[in-house]
Amino acid sequence: MVLKVFLSLLVIPMCWQSYFNFDGFLDLNNVQEQKIAPQRIYTEVLDVKITAKSAIAVDAQSGKILYTKNSQQIRSIASITKLMTALIFLDHNPGWQKEIYTIASDRRNGGIIHLNAGEVLTIRNLFFTALLASDNDATIALARSTGLSEDQFVLEMNKKAKVLGLENTFFIEPSGLNSGNKSTAADIVKLIEIATQQQEIKKATSTNRYEFEVRGKEKNRTVSLINTDWLTNSYLDVLGGKTGYIEKSGYCLAVKIENEVNQEIIVVVLGSDSNFDRFQDVKAISDWVFNNYKWN
Repeated sequence: MVLKVFLSLLVIPMCWQSYFNFDGFLDLNNVQEQKIAPQRIYTEVLDVKITAKSAIAVDAQSGKILYTKNSQQIRSIASITKLMTALIFLDHNPGWQKEIYTIASDRRNGGIIHLNAGEVLTIRNLFFTALLASDNDATIALARSTGLSEDQFVLEMNKKAKVLGLENTFFIEPSGLNSGNKSTAADIVKLIEIATQQQEIKKATSTNRYEFEVRGKEKNRTVSLINTDWLTNSYLDVLGGKTGYIEKSGYCLAVKIENEVNQEIIVVVLGSDSNFDRFQDVKAISDWVFNNYKWN
């Protein structure tokens, strides 16, 4: 009996460690030099409880996988799509101060409407509306501002996904409303790291509140935006990220976080049960990682 208990104590943690593959690495930056990876402190501590169907946490410096749950499962990613949209936009940016008219064909169902057809705003303010507020209409207008047709824009999105090594990522349209926009938590980690290397994306997705003026046909007005990522107004230091939700994706969140001693991790949760749960899931994973790993 004692022998059985001893073997179970020995084998179960080994199986758990093998199942979650904590020792794996992701190639995040095509880094030439070897980065020192954090080391696990408490190997006997088991899984953190989350509602997300798929999740991953990775050390941003080394690419070491620190936590994983079904991270290779292909799922709908909803508005996390907008990170790739932003990258393609930056490749074709017509100019931050250029003004653009919103038009009726930009309208998409889903989410809060911040802009009305016929209003005039700068490209920079449109960019913040698309990313910070996750506005679908603004995202379509942002893609339109590049001069590409929507089909051409989506083709560029899929081309860049291949170039960036996002092997299980595919896009149907730029906003994330189509459930055919799919990826894995592991691929999204790479997308977050690449996106936050762009200062414009980093700024827009880590800002909690943003205001600007739009010019209407009859009068001007102030638009006030609040980040859909509640963690930008929490104890966590958010360096960038993106929320996402449609019925088929569940509640999703991808975020890059820095702690008080400048240790950076990327956490992705896909398919959490509720809006509240996705933020709690990321908090639980990040707290678990920072408490169970040591950086040299």
